[in-house]
Parts: sequence; structure tokens; C-alpha cells
Amino acid sequence: MNIILLSNSNKKKQMIKLGHVNKRNSDLLLIILLVLPVIFINLQHTVDWGGDYAMYISEAMNIAHCQPVSNIQYVYNTNAPMIGPLLYPVGFPLLLAPVCLIYGNNIVSMIVYLSLILILLALVLQLFFRQYFSKTVSILLVLVVLFNPWLLHFKNEILADIPFTLFFYLTLILYLRKSKALFTGFLMGFTILIKTAGFVLPVAFILYLFYRLFVEPTGRKIITKRLLVPIVYSLLLVFFVNKILFHLPSGIDLYSGNFSLIALKHHFLTNIALYIEIFQSFFYRNLYDWKFLVLITQPVLFTFALIGFLNSKKDLLFFVFSVYLLMLIIYPYHASGFRFLLPVLPILLNYSVNGFKSIRWRFSVRKQLLVPLIAVFLLGQYIPEIIRLVQKPEITKPGPQEQTSQEAFEYIRSHLSEDETVLFTKPRVLALYTGRKSVCNELSDDIEKIGRLLKQKDVGYILTNENLSNPAMEKYLIAKKN
Repeated sequence: MNIILLSNSNKKKQMIKLGHVNKRNSDLLLIILLVLPVIFINLQHTVDWGGDYAMYISEAMNIAHCQPVSNIQYVYNTNAPMIGPLLYPVGFPLLLAPVCLIYGNNIVSMIVYLSLILILLALVLQLFFRQYFSKTVSILLVLVVLFNPWLLHFKNEILADIPFTLFFYLTLILYLRKSKALFTGFLMGFTILIKTAGFVLPVAFILYLFYRLFVEPTGRKIITKRLLVPIVYSLLLVFFVNKILFHLPSGIDLYSGNFSLIALKHHFLTNIALYIEIFQSFFYRNLYDWKFLVLITQPVLFTFALIGFLNSKKDLLFFVFSVYLLMLIIYPYHASGFRFLLPVLPILLNYSVNGFKSIRWRFSVRKQLLVPLIAVFLLGQYIPEIIRLVQKPEITKPGPQEQTSQEAFEYIRSHLSEDETVLFTKPRVLALYTGRKSVCNELSDDIEKIGRLLKQKDVGYILTNENLSNPAMEKYLIAKKN
């Protein structure tokens, strides 16, 4: 037995370190207590027709039951790539697989599971904001994100965006805290496995490396190791999972059918206006009689964010934010709403606060007090919609849980053989709930194109739904009746 005598200075250092740990843990515990109601606010039991969630669940069910991930009944139509890719990245299905193994295709269990991931995201965002702001401001910014009515609605969507945002910021925090490159690389790789947009991280790391090497050439060896090694580890993980473990097409190949260089200018101009409007409207959902506040606070928030961005250091955060926005601007899909912007919302809030602080006000004001007051003001605007969500009765959304939909699915399972193919506007949902192959036409197809699609995919049945608009299919059916 060895007895080690610690000097008073060592004891003092250990006590200070222990105090910091206890303080950090108490901060995280406070965040958990504050955001715990998020699980129960607007907890839904049904989903709409959507489609993306059905693909994720199908892949997760295959993983849970040790089946090939690609063993799904959705028939990909190369002429209608925006319906969805042939497969989604396997990261989110991997996270969903334990829930599917225990509860099967149970919507409520998956929504609760995603709400728990949202709680973890709150903890991670607290650590992120604490890199830049005080404890009070950091907690308030976390609440501004978590209790936003848009997010309280969105948490019922079984999609990859919330887990993606979680791992996105875990990667950034590990880098900012100078953690081991292996851990940073693993999280970066898993972020890519959740959504292909995760490739933004290695691209931003590389651009930042070039910037540091040629513009700020101090500490070249250290910065090269910190930036380059995680990229190598992340790409190795992506290669192992996609090519060796699951034999999937990797990365951008999953989405290459969605891009067109010819339409790039149109997407660029459309998306710039779209995402400026989406960011401004994020904080003002259903204000009813208080909509006049939007006319004041929307442009002010955007202006602060722009000032903060333009005045920011050219650090890693700057490159991550810039590359991610560039990706959004050139991406051709415009109907995602705010969810594609969610991963950079905390960075936008960071820039908004810094933009506000950078302004030299003519009147005497304590910015340390004013920033929390503005955050509280934003939170106050959430209250009417949160109350409405709490009081809202549970309804069955138009979708696969409706009685008519369930009856149609049961009929298909009972009367159609497993090798039959059905033409339906939501093919991924039909494939999930019936186990039958399903394909969809491009909504702008003419009668001849639909006829060729039916022959090419050996379609034997067409399913319609009055709540799902498909003019091309309707014209084809009318023409066949006549």
C-alpha cells in the first residue's frame, strides 16, 4: 500500500477542478429540468402522409431484424427523384433500430424517443453556447430553441434532422474543446451517416485548414493534426459502415439524381430569398393579434445575425456556417421549411447576439442585461402557441393511421401477392404498411409517360386518395375510363 501526500497547492487545484465539474453538472441538470416538458407538449399519436419517415422506419426495421437495409419495397423512379432517393443514409435507421426491435412500427414510441434526443440536444447546445456566452444567456438561448412552437410541432416528425443536429454540435464541441481526434472523427463520421449534409463538416475543416496554413500560418503542425486527422477517421468510418457493414451506396451518390447544373441559378436565387424568410418567421408562429411584432423584430433579428456574421472571426464556426448555407442555397428541394436550417440555427443565434453586442449604442445600456431581456421577450411570444398546443385535443391526422387507410392497407395485404406493384402518390408509406412494392409517377407526367412507367415497373394496380393530389394520375385514369 502506497500513501501519497498531496501538497496544499495540489489539494487546492483538485478542489477547484472538482468545483468546476460540480458546477457544470448542476447547469446540465438545470437544463434537463427546464426542457423536460418538451416531451409531453404536443405529443401526437399519428403521422401524416409524408414519406421520408416511412423510408427511415423501413430501413430501421430491416436493421432490427438483421435483414439487408436495401430490402425495402419502395420502387425508385428515376424520372421522379424528388419523391425520395433509393435509400437514405443508414445513421438514423441505426438509431431507430432498438426502438423498432422492442416496439415494432409504433409511432408513439418513436416520437418519445426523438423527444429524448431533443433533450440531449438541449444539453449539447448548452455546452456550445457556454463557449461564447454567460451561463444565463446560454440557458435562455437553449430555451429559445427548444420551446419554439415550430420545433414543438416538428418533434412529432420521425425524421433525421434532430439527431443530425445533435451529432453536428457534438462534433463541433469536441473540436472546440480540443478532444482527441479519434472521438471528433467518429462523431463527424456518424453525422455524415445520419444525413449526407454531414459532408459539410469535413469540407469546412479542409477549408479552415487551408485558411490557417496560408493566411494565419502560426502553429501549422498542431492545427493540421487537429483538422486533418478527424477527417481521415470520419471517412474511414463512413466507408466501413456503407461499404463493408451494409454494402450501401455512400454519401452523395444517394442524392445525385436531385441536382441539375442547368437549374442551379434558379435554385440559388430562389433559396436565398426562401431561407431569409424562413429564418425570420421561425420565431413568430401563430401570433394572431400580436402579428405587428413581426414587422419590428423580424428584420431586427436578421440584421443582428448579418452584422454578427460579417464581424465574426474566420474561425471553424465561420467556415461550417458558410459551407452549410452554400449547400442549402444550391439544393433544389424547396419544400422542407425550417428543418434544413435547424442545424445552423444555434450559430445564427450566436451571430445575432454578437451582432447586437458589437453595436455602439448612443444611449446608456447594459448589454449584459439587455441580451437576456430580449431572449425572454422572444420566449414570451411563444406562450400563446404553447398554450394552444397543450389544450389542443388529439386528432388523427390525414395519413396512414386513418381508418380508411388502414382498411385499404389490409385489403392490399390480403388480396395482392407479394410481387405485385402498386402505383400510389406516397409509395414509401404504402411499401411500409403493406409490404408490397410501390412506385409513384412524376406529378407533371403526361398520359404517355405514365403508361410507359406502368409497363416499365410492371404495375398491376393504381391506388388513389382524395387527400393526395396527383393530377397526372387522375388524367390517366379519366383517359382510360373513356
